[in-house]
Amino acid sequence: MNKLKLTFGILSLVIAFGLVFANLALPPESLWFDLGYGNMPWAPPIIFAIVGIVLVVISWEGNKKTGQEEKPTKVVNPAKASLNKRIETTFWGLYLIMLAGWWLVPKETAPKGIWSIAVGLLLLSLNAVRYFNSIKLSGFTSLLGMLSILGGIVELTGLADLNGAMLIIVLGVYLILKPWLDKQGFFGNAEED
Repeated sequence: MNKLKLTFGILSLVIAFGLVFANLALPPESLWFDLGYGNMPWAPPIIFAIVGIVLVVISWEGNKKTGQEEKPTKVVNPAKASLNKRIETTFWGLYLIMLAGWWLVPKETAPKGIWSIAVGLLLLSLNAVRYFNSIKLSGFTSLLGMLSILGGIVELTGLADLNGAMLIIVLGVYLILKPWLDKQGFFGNAEED
């Protein structure tokens, strides 16, 4: 299974659902996507959905062709573990700075949902930095980042006021599913080579 294609496929599907939500909740003139034939706000969700489905299917097809493979033994790379620790520490610092900045900004200045979207982008950028440094991605922060962006979009549209409730529910579901996810090997530890 190609984990990168699976991750980007899931991300594309989350974006597609967020855009469908926005199309249903917002007035037609607030979303504009012009393909040369006038406003077509449904084109981006359809494109993201198709790309997401194709990436998810392709990631699973690669596993079927190779058949049963033995799982290699896990080798710990101290250099990657050290780099991952520095990256995580830096992103925790950025998160705390964002949190303090959010408390300083008056509520009426920034619309609801911006905080959730910013946290989601921060979590996804953490995994992007890991990827470009050849460190395995974290499934937990990837999932939380995608759901945080989706929750922010929902809050921006005014459909629901989530205020972190979705993230706590996802944390609980993740803790329940963690043994199964570890057994499947979707994501790894940063220390593994």
